[in-house]
Amino acid sequence: MAFEFLTRRLELNSLQEQQALQYLEKHRVLDLLVHLTSSLLFHRPDKPRDFLLNILARIKIAKLTAVDFPYLMDDSNLISMFEIMDPTNQGFITPVQYKEALKNLGLLDPDEVIPEDGEVITRDDFRSDVNRRTFKLWSAF
Repeated sequence: MAFEFLTRRLELNSLQEQQALQYLEKHRVLDLLVHLTSSLLFHRPDKPRDFLLNILARIKIAKLTAVDFPYLMDDSNLISMFEIMDPTNQGFITPVQYKEALKNLGLLDPDEVIPEDGEVITRDDFRSDVNRRTFKLWSAF
């Protein structure tokens, strides 16, 4: 499946393949493609090409102006996601749950370590960190 190329480390045999991957990583092209694909699958528009072009245009406008970047999930989606991970309504999730959520959203760097014995994550912390990470992702393009 082509999507695997975007989400896992490849075993590269030639110097040319290694240089190609380094180029894609340097310019965060794979991150952009994963996020575009995630957005496409999340929204499932009738006209996928137009949808993708619209997102790319919004990214360009956001970089030139002070407009918000096109986020995959808005605050209500993030709150719903948090509530699914916190079914007993304790007001927090564990670092393990937090790490999995970031991984599912494509917002966890491959070499990033989140201590599993760290402090719990509140809903507001979750929401603000996901938004911060998403902004960081988009602003890299």
